[in-house]
Amino acid sequence: MNSFAQTQRSITIGFGPGYASSEIWKDLQSKLVIPTEIVSITAAQRYNPALILLDHHLLREMDFPQWVEEFPEAIFLGTDSLNIDADLILSSTLPYKQTIKLLEMACYQWALKSEKTERAKMRETSFRYLNKLADISISLSAEDDLMTLLRKILTEGQNIACCDAASLFLINEINDHERELVFKLTQNDSMDFPFEEMRFPLDESSVAGYVALTDGELNIPDAYQLSGTVPYRFNQSFDRRTGYRTKSIFAIPLANKQEEVIGVLQFINRKKARSLKITDEKSALAYTLAFDSDINVLLQALASQAGIAIENTILQNDIKALFEGFVNASVAAIEQRDPTTSGHSFRVADLCVGLAESVSLSNLTRLRNSRFSDTEVRELRYAALLHDFGKVGVRESVLVKEKKLPAGSLESIQYRILLAKERLKTQSLSKQIAMLRNGGLDESRFAELDKQLAVGTDMLDEFYRIIVEANEPSMLEEDNREMLDRINAYRMESQDGDLSIITPEELYLLSIAKGSLSPTERKEIESHVVHTQNFLNHIPWTKEFSSVPTIAAAHHEKLDGTGYPYGMTESEIPLPSKIMTICDIYDALTTSDRPYKPAMTAERAIDILVDESKQGLIDTDLVQVFIDAKVFTIIDTKEYSTSPEFSCFSHHPCDVDLHDDSHGRHD
Repeated sequence: MNSFAQTQRSITIGFGPGYASSEIWKDLQSKLVIPTEIVSITAAQRYNPALILLDHHLLREMDFPQWVEEFPEAIFLGTDSLNIDADLILSSTLPYKQTIKLLEMACYQWALKSEKTERAKMRETSFRYLNKLADISISLSAEDDLMTLLRKILTEGQNIACCDAASLFLINEINDHERELVFKLTQNDSMDFPFEEMRFPLDESSVAGYVALTDGELNIPDAYQLSGTVPYRFNQSFDRRTGYRTKSIFAIPLANKQEEVIGVLQFINRKKARSLKITDEKSALAYTLAFDSDINVLLQALASQAGIAIENTILQNDIKALFEGFVNASVAAIEQRDPTTSGHSFRVADLCVGLAESVSLSNLTRLRNSRFSDTEVRELRYAALLHDFGKVGVRESVLVKEKKLPAGSLESIQYRILLAKERLKTQSLSKQIAMLRNGGLDESRFAELDKQLAVGTDMLDEFYRIIVEANEPSMLEEDNREMLDRINAYRMESQDGDLSIITPEELYLLSIAKGSLSPTERKEIESHVVHTQNFLNHIPWTKEFSSVPTIAAAHHEKLDGTGYPYGMTESEIPLPSKIMTICDIYDALTTSDRPYKPAMTAERAIDILVDESKQGLIDTDLVQVFIDAKVFTIIDTKEYSTSPEFSCFSHHPCDVDLHDDSHGRHD
């Protein structure tokens, strides 16, 4: 038995009842060899012997090929009288000791075969787990949503360990001297229950806290049988509340690249099979296993990958939050300069996101291949939020120009009219004095002079009324246009030369057909798009957001080439810019925060969008999706910052093209 004893493996030899009386079993029986009589297939299945010595009785139970099929790993023995193709044939003519040696050799052969099979299985299992860990690593590194990542970590850990439950804790830095443990997520195969994130002090009183502070693992066979000498205790409140029974626990720290502990992974109740349910103490004691070293090595590898993946994801989220904060701060800065249009950029961004997502779901033929990824939607959102940043480059005097005349001009005209009135009075009095000096007191002539003075002053009053009316940013009436020509032609002689009521520049401004901006000023407002593009080009965008400047710069372009600043045509305008154009126009038409025009109803604004699409100015299919998907309703249920009172006037750049004569219907 020496050669076999070296294997240190216990072997059961099953023999049929025909060999039960043999003395050989007494000599073979030891701690490593267990001879056992089997009288049926059921008994054989119960003992699962390594060696099976068949006899006529067992062969009547089942044919030899069926025995081989039922016990593929066993070594079969038989006598020459059975006439079967057994692995080893025993002969009744062999001496007793030779028979024992043959049986020992058969045991040794099975042990070698078994070890070889197990090594092959171990290699296969190791290879499978290495591939699995590689796949897990790729999957974890690709995930940028923290909660999705944490769920993946717990799920993969449960798969590896074949355990019923898993929990994840993260360390939160409250300040430089204080930290807390955040119970971030838990999963349980056997029961569903509501989970809320919890926070508690980071100390050694809990299993997770101890692991986090000591940076060491804990492998606990039974959470209810902890030694009184350990500082930590298992919290049984969940078990008491739900009837669950926590037994085996393996807790392992999560570390970042700097080998600093950032959290704890806790695996609970390793099971004999993943499908088994643990609902009470009885099932827990029957189905659970302790976590062994082979499994724990794999969980350590998972924890190593998970710690770095969590750190990377948190860092990415922090960078995103930082950039979102920068964008929001930039928009807030824009709106502080122009409080009358507060909320416009955020509304346009929400509309753009809604329309892009609706386009991705559209079945319209031309849009069927237009599908926006999450990254492309974010890129469009950033472009929409920052599309008006360039108005910081527009002169304040133009941006806040409320009337056609610049500030102070109307007061100067009023002064000239008062001066003209005084000169009319002076001229009339001079004529009356001259008549008195000449000795002629003609009352009718005096009355005529008074009447002429009254007519002259009334005319000047009417001039001023017309100027004030023409100065408003409304449509210039034809009668007022003619009156402005009369006012411009008005002259009064004086010692300093002829006196005019308005200057050529003032006439030019008062003659603006609609709105308060001159063509030059309108061009300056329109230049905000170029300023926006120049500003956005200075931001070191990552590759996935590199088109933000281009998208934002084209939101005032029209499909027929009549837009600005570059006069791009349909094929040149990016699809995201076409989306932004529609959303920008809709918000400009329907918003109630413009002091210079009333808000339109959604129905009226949609009619205008349809009309513009029919004229070939904006994309017909995008307008159709905007309407069919009711994208415009997205902003109805959200609150946006607004200016409570119109304390000052300000032109919104996106409204400039709504003031043209060709778009007069917009107002």
